[in-house]
Amino acid sequence: MILRMTLILVFLLFFLAACESGNKNITPINDMPEKQTEVTEKETDSVTYLLNKINEKAKLGLVEKCEFSALDSTMDQVKSQWGEPDKVDRAGSGYYAVYENRDITFGYNENGQIFDVRSYSPYLQKITFDWIEKSFGDPVKKTELEGENIYTYQVNDDIQLKFIISKQTKAVDHISVYNQKKTKIEKESYYLEIKGKSNQLSPTAWGRMLEWREQIVDFSKGYDHVFVNGPNKKMIALTFDDGPDSAVTTKVIDILDEYDVTGNFFFVGKNVTKYPEVVKQAFEKGHLVLSHSYNHIDLAQIGEEELRSEIEKTESSIEEIIGKRPAMIRPPYGETDDQVAGIAKERGYSVVLWSIDTLDWSQKEAGNIFKNVIEHVRNGDIILMHTTPETSETQKALPMIIEELQKRNFDIVGLDTLLNMEAYQ
Repeated sequence: MILRMTLILVFLLFFLAACESGNKNITPINDMPEKQTEVTEKETDSVTYLLNKINEKAKLGLVEKCEFSALDSTMDQVKSQWGEPDKVDRAGSGYYAVYENRDITFGYNENGQIFDVRSYSPYLQKITFDWIEKSFGDPVKKTELEGENIYTYQVNDDIQLKFIISKQTKAVDHISVYNQKKTKIEKESYYLEIKGKSNQLSPTAWGRMLEWREQIVDFSKGYDHVFVNGPNKKMIALTFDDGPDSAVTTKVIDILDEYDVTGNFFFVGKNVTKYPEVVKQAFEKGHLVLSHSYNHIDLAQIGEEELRSEIEKTESSIEEIIGKRPAMIRPPYGETDDQVAGIAKERGYSVVLWSIDTLDWSQKEAGNIFKNVIEHVRNGDIILMHTTPETSETQKALPMIIEELQKRNFDIVGLDTLLNMEAYQ
């Protein structure tokens, strides 16, 4: 009997000990929030430190693990230490050299000066916009693309710090340390006034046009991808807006082919869908097929969503015919603002305006069209004409213009040659 009671007691003690041991592995509910808070605080400290470090580096034009700066470095310096890049891409008026093993890409201009340093380091992927906003506040600019959002902060007078965040992962894909001033300096050395007259405009209309011309030239100086003219070289570009149509555009193409010169056609998207064979003819003859919006409306007077639609529908209609997406756009009427310029750049476009307006839409006589070009032509001019049924005098003036320009030893070239950039994306 005593032995049996002893065994029962031992069993009970063993059972209680086992239960107590098992309970040690269970975290009390009341303790969980405290432990979770500790992890969040550590994470906050880590990301805040990382963002502060990124910001301090950016002020110097730098990113982590890269000694070359967007302030004063050149691609020659990079190549002397890192060797040749894995690949080089063209974008707008610049180039981008990719060093894949280092997770670094450099943007640089024609003179080899670096204006953009990008880091694709995996450690950036722990950062979300919530963390960025907590550290830096609201961005000076937010840009939404198809697969990503770009948040831009101005860290000093020269440098913008951009966080490119994937819409899929919600985290930073890469950062860009961008020197605005360096790209502007390259363009400010040669700007032309916009020339061309018509006696058919009222004094009020003429005054408004002169005011717009001055404003748009000043506006273009603030962007590295907005052009009124090309460089100070013995080259000009003939550009034609508002086509295609079934009559004037084809005759202009024939004239350009006869003289073996390149034309630049800024086509309206809705006309592209009506006359695809004319678009194909222009492209196959070696002329540039570029964007002039879809509905030929003032892009500076519409909202962001409609603006994107105008650009995207036009590029889709062109790509469907020639298999390429244009990389140049001319806003109708030349009306351009910060939103138009910004979204154009996001979509991979340069904005190309003009430095000579033939006013073939106003004083339509071939003689006046010819006079507006020949009396004003300068190195790097971009000449504006139209190919619509209403501007049939343009085709009469065109042979005279080409012959006189060639007599004066101007090379008549495509905008890709004049501006030294790709015409297609």
